[in-house]
Amino acid sequence: MMEARSNWSTGETTHPNTTRNIFSKCALSRARFVIIGVVIGALIAGIGLASVITMYVSDQSKTTASTTQTTSSSTTSISSTSSSSTSTSSTTSSSTSTSSTTSSTSSTSVSTTTTTSPVPYSYIFWSFDSNCNDMYNVYNGVSMNGASYTSPGYTGYGSALSLDGSSSQYVLVSNYKDMTYTSFTWEVWSYPTNLTNFDNMLLSMCETTNNTTIVRVQQFLRQTAGITLHLSMIILLSHTPFQGANGVMMIGALNTTSGPPVSFWSGYIDQMSYVSRAKTATEIFTDATLVAYYSFDNGSLLDSGPNKINGTAVGVSVTAGRINESLLFNTSGAYFQAGMFTLLGVIGHEYSISLWVNKLSSAGAGGTLAHVSGSSNGTLWCISMLGLTASDEIVGQSWNNSIVAVQGSALVAGVWTHIVTSYSLTNGVRLWINGRLIGSTPQFTYAASNLANWITIGTTFSNAVQCAHGNVAIGQFYGMIDELKVYSRELTSSDVYQLANP
Repeated sequence: MMEARSNWSTGETTHPNTTRNIFSKCALSRARFVIIGVVIGALIAGIGLASVITMYVSDQSKTTASTTQTTSSSTTSISSTSSSSTSTSSTTSSSTSTSSTTSSTSSTSVSTTTTTSPVPYSYIFWSFDSNCNDMYNVYNGVSMNGASYTSPGYTGYGSALSLDGSSSQYVLVSNYKDMTYTSFTWEVWSYPTNLTNFDNMLLSMCETTNNTTIVRVQQFLRQTAGITLHLSMIILLSHTPFQGANGVMMIGALNTTSGPPVSFWSGYIDQMSYVSRAKTATEIFTDATLVAYYSFDNGSLLDSGPNKINGTAVGVSVTAGRINESLLFNTSGAYFQAGMFTLLGVIGHEYSISLWVNKLSSAGAGGTLAHVSGSSNGTLWCISMLGLTASDEIVGQSWNNSIVAVQGSALVAGVWTHIVTSYSLTNGVRLWINGRLIGSTPQFTYAASNLANWITIGTTFSNAVQCAHGNVAIGQFYGMIDELKVYSRELTSSDVYQLANP
């Protein structure tokens, strides 16, 4: 049995701090900021935060290479000569020969063809799984002043970097990253525990050139504890391209270059990444809210989403799916399981679960589609969030110290059916079947586990029969399941329609 309390769940304290010019400290020290990290002086302690920075530079001189080809063509007219002669008997006359000549001319035209070859993208990724190494082994960091790690991290596995700003803890990355005249995106999951500093630095780089501020962010933010916030910052540097000529990177502090670091971060940092292109808004939104995606193609149990929460399975086989291949649950005790989902265990947090199902015609009624629990054995806090009634009606459920449910039509055996169950404070539980909203409950607060949760697909374990099942006739589901997706937000009608009509 595995049990882990989520460090990413939220507290109940409000911190009405403010964020001001994040480069003021470096500017005062007569240094130039060349990358922002994220400074969030106004975010709330105890908020799981995904911070995304996209910096786009219009001057793409480092992202393309040009090649010139020259081709020539010529036109020639060829000279010709004509002659004539006459002769008669008895009289001889000399033949007269005439000739004409046309001069040859040649012309050459030159055309220029320009082709562009994109420079390969570069990447940095710090998972902070008990070390500060870059996955690509280029920008490895060194923890300073006792920086440590906490488990689990945002993804539910491994660990996250834990920094205590009062002890001046941070990570130093000495290898310089050249980002001049390029587009790039930085992303990070963070969880502040203390925001007493006026500025709270996640990532910074300085160079000691002059007093110029490259990017300014002045924003007042006030949030309440209990909200997971995703920040997206897209900055267009059309007239002032990124000019970081040198400098170390610091994670969790600001390098002033003229003195010791300042503006320390207190809290957790996880899954920090860089790519040398500007991601689209859709990509950033997906990174922030698609928690896991299991296509089951070729029987793969790997998470194709951004967090790599890979699954395990017992008793399943691979068969044709709604899209490519699916998992076939055709034996008693067959299941797929993945964990641990930190935000699914946060009180009042939105979620959505989407999947395709196709029940075998020979199967009996009922069956568990999605069982959510605080432990990998299906117990502790536990509920059947999606399943079939004794009449094979589809039901989506949540928990508010009792079952809160929406019940839909009966599942048709032998036919692929798309199902989504979702929760939000505004709309309660919603159930969607084949892209159509079946119903929703009154508003309520999701009474989550405060644990990093597990999702079990296809069955309910024997030791979990005492969990909250509501109208779900728990037991083995016999059939195919495909395209399982878990989100940390409530899907919109447009989202559901697209998923139901691939």
